[in-house]
Amino acid sequence: MSRPSRGRKVRPHELRKLHRLLEGPLHGWQRRRAETLLLHAAGVSASAIARLVEVHPHTTYADLRAFRRQGLGSVCQPRRLGAPPRLTPAQRAAIWRLAETPPYELGLPYGRWSLSKLRAYLLRRRVLPAISREHLRRLLKKGGSPSAACSAS
Repeated sequence: MSRPSRGRKVRPHELRKLHRLLEGPLHGWQRRRAETLLLHAAGVSASAIARLVEVHPHTTYADLRAFRRQGLGSVCQPRRLGAPPRLTPAQRAAIWRLAETPPYELGLPYGRWSLSKLRAYLLRRRVLPAISREHLRRLLKKGGSPSAACSAS
């Protein structure tokens, strides 16, 4: 049994714009969203729309929710890929700056950073709430400066 769709109806001027969008070049997922909205405007149920456009019903409901929140902008918005970044640019800069600073200049009893020591220092100083050694290694490898060298330990 399909759940009721609470999405708002597509207005006539939006229908005209959807038809114009479908005449032009669209990526596959943009075309699917536009077709979903047209079928929804025609009164087709969400589960029937899912069968017609060959997607999971959850995808259809997500498309209708996006339309309810963003209007037609949901059709043309760029597709988000992956998880959002967890580190801010300021945190990244702080990590790279710290990695370039020898630990003895910070009053620590060793001459160079290891990933474990750098991670522990970052967490102790609350530069960031959490980071794995592997994430830290990848971040330093990407760079921010050429001399951010850490030995893997």
